[in-house]
Amino acid sequence: MDEHNHPYFQFIYVISGVLLFRIGGEEYSLKRGHLCIIPPGQYHSLGSLTGYYQMGINMQQKKDPRGMIALLEDYIQDFTVLELNELLEQLPALEKECKELTKLAKIKAANMLDTLVASCAEKAVNGTEVNFKNQLLTYLNKHLSMRVTLSEVAKELSVSQSHLERLVKKEFGCGVIELFNQLRIGKACSLLSNSTDSIETIAEHLGFYDTSHFSHYFKQKINMNPTQYRKHKNWTK
Repeated sequence: MDEHNHPYFQFIYVISGVLLFRIGGEEYSLKRGHLCIIPPGQYHSLGSLTGYYQMGINMQQKKDPRGMIALLEDYIQDFTVLELNELLEQLPALEKECKELTKLAKIKAANMLDTLVASCAEKAVNGTEVNFKNQLLTYLNKHLSMRVTLSEVAKELSVSQSHLERLVKKEFGCGVIELFNQLRIGKACSLLSNSTDSIETIAEHLGFYDTSHFSHYFKQKINMNPTQYRKHKNWTK
């Protein structure tokens, strides 16, 4: 589908295949078990190289008496991707109630969907995407020798850049790039203390332009240059 938007919240849950979702100049590869939530008015487009099967939910535009729309407005302001593998097991029961459409079936289906919406809002506000913290730290630690960008990290974790920044700020008290730099300095301190690698080798290992750049940056953060830090640590052992 070409770029378009909706005046309502839209949920797309990928049941099989891979959905290529483009929004805000970024592309996300959504796989089985991924659910994305698109707030009203956000332009996006959909595509797939493999084909995909989805469950889609279009919320009504007007606020409802039970407060479900208001709940989404409070907690989901940006495009959000959640990993909800547990929902795959619930789909047959939901499909059954939607096909019957008796009064009882409608109530049961509505209860299931209410629970889904509330769960999504809770996950979004609490940052409880599956293994979010571990996924982030694993990715950053694997790329300490490279220059990472906020866009690259957001794409890897299938979240918007603004949402990722909020999650990291809440979890670590700083932004993504500042966290990455803290990990680099931590690794540098460990190598200086526990290895015989030259400062030039450590600088290269951590992706700095040269030894001078590394020394300048290290002194900014630790208040002593790498040579001083290594001597200090060796002396205190």
